[in-house]
Amino acid sequence: MSNLTCDDIRQTMQSGATLLDVRTTDEFKAGSLPNAKNIPLSILPVLAHEHLDKDEPVLIYCRSGGRAIMAERILASLGFNNVTSIGGIVNYQHCH
Repeated sequence: MSNLTCDDIRQTMQSGATLLDVRTTDEFKAGSLPNAKNIPLSILPVLAHEHLDKDEPVLIYCRSGGRAIMAERILASLGFNNVTSIGGIVNYQHCH
């Protein structure tokens, strides 16, 4: 898991990365990081190839970090080459 700054996330996103929120749809609707894409962990294996580019960087977060780590493992097992769990949204709620 990486502890990135808001600037780190912005720079990675500007270079083409996807910010992936793996929380539930309801959690996502209650608040998310700017420009995040929501694919709940429970359906990630089914939707990953349809919604993500396996050769582009993906930064993954959830509420506290546990689901993000699981999502990182799932995506790696599906052949995604550049996935990073950045932990929980609580670490980044101040990012705008």
